[in-house]
Amino acid sequence: MEREKEDCINVLQEVLGPYGYSSTLTWALRFFLRNPYESLIITDEHGRVTFMDRGSEKFFGLAPGGAMGRKMIEFIPHSDIPKTLETGYPLIGSVLPIKGARKISSVYPLIKKGEVIGAIGRVIFHSFEELNRISRKLARLEREVQTLRKRQQDKHLALYTFNDILGESKALADTIELAKKIGMIDTDVLIVGESGTGKELFSQAIHNYVSPERPFVRVNCPAIPFELAESELFGYEKGAFSGANTSGKKGKFELAHNGSIYLDEVVSLPLAIQAKLLRVLQEREIEKLGGTKVKKVKFRVIAASNANLRKALADGRFREDLYFRLAKATITIPPLRERKEDIPIYIDYFLKAINRQFGTRFKRVSDAALSCLTDYIWPGNVRELINMLEQTVLKKWEGEEIPLASLPKELVEASSGKSHSLSKEYKKGINETEKTLILNALKETNGIKRSAASLLGISRSSLYNKLRNMELD
Repeated sequence: MEREKEDCINVLQEVLGPYGYSSTLTWALRFFLRNPYESLIITDEHGRVTFMDRGSEKFFGLAPGGAMGRKMIEFIPHSDIPKTLETGYPLIGSVLPIKGARKISSVYPLIKKGEVIGAIGRVIFHSFEELNRISRKLARLEREVQTLRKRQQDKHLALYTFNDILGESKALADTIELAKKIGMIDTDVLIVGESGTGKELFSQAIHNYVSPERPFVRVNCPAIPFELAESELFGYEKGAFSGANTSGKKGKFELAHNGSIYLDEVVSLPLAIQAKLLRVLQEREIEKLGGTKVKKVKFRVIAASNANLRKALADGRFREDLYFRLAKATITIPPLRERKEDIPIYIDYFLKAINRQFGTRFKRVSDAALSCLTDYIWPGNVRELINMLEQTVLKKWEGEEIPLASLPKELVEASSGKSHSLSKEYKKGINETEKTLILNALKETNGIKRSAASLLGISRSSLYNKLRNMELD
């Protein structure tokens, strides 16, 4: 046992060599191995003890070296070491019963050339009651934070501004510039973009650009049950239906008075509700379910939809008159595949966030991995990128660089050209969607191209180019 202690000291001295050698270092290393406040236990890949500090030996009533070769679970039956040896993941801050008392335990894997060769276990000998007091204090602080967040949500405030929108591509910069101009005027807005492009982020930024103190009410249209859609949006009077609140309820539009209401995936609203919504937009007044009086309300509608809105129009699932009422100003968020220069920025930002979440230390992706990520078409856009990074980090777990081999296999295959047919079909669908948008705008404006360009939120020259490319001129 003493020989193994000296081996540990020699290894640590070698690691700390650049800092010099001194008697202070020697005593620090001895304290580390004989720390009376925390245990130090090392096992091999089978969970057998290869080192146990003297304090732990005394705690378990063992003679010096008495733990060597014995299974760790003999001393701590509920030890996390077997789990760490099996998964290769650290388990930090577990509360374990040890000799009739609760102790805090942390276990870390020892990995060599990608293989788990053992584990290091630490147990804090401090009073669990003291640690529990600290834990209660942290829990109280967490509750206070959650309460503040809930109050913020109850006040219907938007959180994000244009400063929170990441990216340096020209396509994104042009979109932000247009959104800022729209944010300056009091008009309804339609935000069009594929899933995962950040439509709600833009909606909050538009709202906050001039009047962040005003209410911002979110409505997740697909999540509203069909039978409750009217009462949720427009409210109801007391006794309007069985089970209704005895004092009635304000609807989302009333809550958004003097502010903004964000209708996410507005295409999912039932046609009957779309008809009533159209009237609300035209008259700026609401009539509650079960009521007989109308009430004037002032609000800005920020509606959002993915590319399926064009198909919904063609299929009759979304009213044309409602669409043109909403689309006074249209913002189209470019998909990630059209602004690939933003991908390294997103990778850097979200890797840091994921590191904080999982306790990892990744700083970058390899050049080969970055090339693969840049070539991928990203049908799920930024949301898919975040999901991919989380999967990869959990798979790789340790290190500073993510190699190509750690990326999902299907992503690598798609980027290498095996999914070109999918990419071609995907782009064809996008082109058809754009064509439908332009034709509808021209129809609404009686063929006046300047007015159609304004309705679409693009320049007149851009509209002319698109018409020529689509052979619509």
